[in-house]
Formats: sequence, structure tokens, C-alpha cells
Amino acid sequence: MNKIERLSGILIKLQSRKFITASRIADEYGVSLRTIYRDLRILEQSGVPITAIPNVGYSLVDGYRLPPLMFTEDEAFSFLMAERLLSEQSDESTYLIYKSGMDKIRTALRVAERDALENFEENVGVLKHTDAIVYKGCSHILSPLLQSIRNRKSVLMDYRAGYTKEKSSRRVEPVGLYFMNNQWYLLAWCCLRDDYRTFKLTRIISVSQTEEPYTHKHPSLKSLLGKMYAEDIVYKVTIKIEKEAMYLARGNRYHRLVEETEYDDYAICHYHTFSLELFARWYLSFADKGQIIEPVELKDIVKKLIDSITSYGF
Repeated sequence: MNKIERLSGILIKLQSRKFITASRIADEYGVSLRTIYRDLRILEQSGVPITAIPNVGYSLVDGYRLPPLMFTEDEAFSFLMAERLLSEQSDESTYLIYKSGMDKIRTALRVAERDALENFEENVGVLKHTDAIVYKGCSHILSPLLQSIRNRKSVLMDYRAGYTKEKSSRRVEPVGLYFMNNQWYLLAWCCLRDDYRTFKLTRIISVSQTEEPYTHKHPSLKSLLGKMYAEDIVYKVTIKIEKEAMYLARGNRYHRLVEETEYDDYAICHYHTFSLELFARWYLSFADKGQIIEPVELKDIVKKLIDSITSYGF
């Protein structure tokens, strides 16, 4: 990246954030703090009104706006791909809002780029997975949750448990939404349990906003997720699989394929799983095409499952 591209990028960051630190900019561009300080001075000398608050960061003077910036063709294509994914992984209301934003992005493109984007649309699609979760009826849930996070006001929520199907009502303080294993989740402070809890959006029956402010100063969503999932036990599994059977062993939402090395007629696959028993039951679906390398505990579980199957007279 040359200096002009970096200066343009810094301008975009200043306009798109309330504050940003020089160290964060330096990290993102892989340059020294001294270089960023020099870049900021150049921007100021060019007439860009930049303000700085000690221990907070830099920003543009309130009310100042840069003229519309042109998008590159690659950036426009990436927006289109995001639109396609969002059409299947969000509720209808959120998708329509994003689509409206995409229409505004199109107006900022040059005619040639706009034509290229329209032609490219025919080459990007998202097929519905057989176990895809439908979020088309969640607009009445997402909107108040997003408002709650923005205004830091708690919500009243009716929720249906997954196994017992029991309905409960509780007040929660939403921290954030995240997508994992083909599902959207809400992470919130639950006033009923006096702890952080995760809730599947598809199990939330109703949400209503309150005027009650948050009672806690919550950590960021990223830090909470890191703490929650760092505490989970992850088992490492290695399987030797015949190449012709690889389509059976690509992993799923419970068992993640993290590395695959191909040889002449077989592949060595490394997985992460939260349950060896669940993995063993899945492995049996292609056991005649794959050999367990490790761990030994997995082999023992598979043997017990086979013994249990044969006891039924197979």
C-alpha cells in the first residue's frame, strides 16, 4: 500500500468512527506510530479538521463530512456477496434494510462499475441448506434487541427452552448478537439467573423494550465469547479416510474439520469436537472408509457402540 492509499484509508476510518487511536491505525496498516502521526499532520495541513482527545483518540470535528467516496469494483462485489448471504441468514426486515443500503451504494458507483455489478449478480447465489434456520419471522425480535443494545436499556423477554419446551419470562440486558453453527444467538445478562446466558433467536417468543437502564457495565461481546468458549473442552481427532469417501467426512456443526492433507488415494483429516461420543456416532456413518488414528478413547467408544449394535442381532 502506498502513502496516498494509506491517507485515504485513514480518512475513511476517521469518518466511520467516533474515535480511533493512532496505535490502532498503525496496527491495521503495519506501520510505526511515528508514520501515523506524520500522516495525521499531513491531513491537517491539507485542511481536514482533525481533533484529538488524550487517552481517547482522533476524530473529525463534529459536523464535518467528507465528500462521497467512490467504491472500488472489488468492494462493490463484496457488498453484493454479503447481500446474498444476508438474504438467507437474517430476518426479512434486516435484509430489506441492508438491500436499501445496497441500492444507495449502487448510486455511488460509476456507470461502468454499476453495469459490471449487475452482470455479476447472475454469478452469485446462496443455496438453502437442508438444515438451514429460517429467520423470516424474527423481525419483531431483532429490532427491539438492537435498540436495547444501542440505548443500553433492558428488555422483557419470553423464551421457550429447547428440551423441556417450558416458557419463561425474564428481564435481560442484551450485550450482543452472534452467528455460530448456522444459528443466531443473543448473549445477555439474565436478571433471573444473575449471570450471562445465551439464547437462540428462534426460541425467543417475544421481546418488549423497557426504560430501565442496564444495572451492569458489561464487557465487550468479543471478550465474553472468548471467555465462554475458552472454557469448553475441545477434543482433537485424526482420521485416515479413503479419498472417494471424503464427501462423507467434511464435518458438520458439531465436528469441525480444521486440517486436511491429501495423498494418492487417502487423506489425513484433523477435527475438533466437543463430544467424542457424538463424533463416534457420526464416524460410524463412514467407518468402512476411514481409520481412527487418534485418540484411543474414541476407538473404545466406537467399539462399545458396535457391541451395542450387534447385541440387537445384526
